[in-house]
Amino acid sequence: MAEDAGKEEPPSLEDFSERLDAMRGANEPDSDPKGNGAAWGKAMRVSSELLAGLFVGSLLGLGLDKWLGTAPLFLLIGMGLGFAAGLRNLSRSL
Repeated sequence: MAEDAGKEEPPSLEDFSERLDAMRGANEPDSDPKGNGAAWGKAMRVSSELLAGLFVGSLLGLGLDKWLGTAPLFLLIGMGLGFAAGLRNLSRSL
């Protein structure tokens, strides 16, 4: 018994597991895993709205050019109006 008096008992595995979990949690930044996906979704929506406006305006301008026989006039006007419409939709969504 004199030999056991100087020895301390090692901590249990449950204590070790709790301390390990606490250490792992301290090193991880507080971030919402859904926040990253939501940011990507918003970025994709904004870019698609801008590109859709430009695409539709270009197609309408190209169609008017083919129909009326004016080479790049309505294409350029359609691109400008499509870009403006895309910016308007972008500002609405933000």
